[in-house]
Amino acid sequence: VLLICGWQTDQLGVDPEKTVIWETGIWTFNLLITVLVLPVIARWARWSTLLRYRRAVGLWVFAYASAHLVSFLTFLLGWDITRLGEEVTERPYVLAGFSAWLILLTMALTSTRRWMHRLGRWWKRLHTMVYVVLGLAAVHYLLMIRSDWAWPVTYAVCAVTLLAMRLVQRRQVIVRSN
Repeated sequence: VLLICGWQTDQLGVDPEKTVIWETGIWTFNLLITVLVLPVIARWARWSTLLRYRRAVGLWVFAYASAHLVSFLTFLLGWDITRLGEEVTERPYVLAGFSAWLILLTMALTSTRRWMHRLGRWWKRLHTMVYVVLGLAAVHYLLMIRSDWAWPVTYAVCAVTLLAMRLVQRRQVIVRSN
């Protein structure tokens, strides 16, 4: 909504198209980190109610990622799908971002209870791919930046920390079950 208002009132700077692409990408990453931090906070604070919001936040991740992709396709490629193929093969950050979006698409399409039951234990495995998405998002951001690495590195550190926490938690579950 803020981007639309900013667009309408000419408040997005000298290059509003790039601002839209940038902001939708940043908010995708922010929401992705949020969806992965929710279970951590719920566990630490013993506040399981937070877990109810994971699916909704996850779908917002997909919505913002889709807005990011559509903005890229519209403003930078003019919906030239041939150019998209070239961008994916020539620019590793585009490949990382597009790969992340494809995984998010699969996760969004299978986010319903019906798909949970239909896929059974495979559903959980599929949805742990969110950690692959997190890694791809970090790579996408790091490879895209040519200067001022502070924010991309901060996001990458958050990603690595979340991945490490997940691995530690998984290991604890395995140790307890043995």
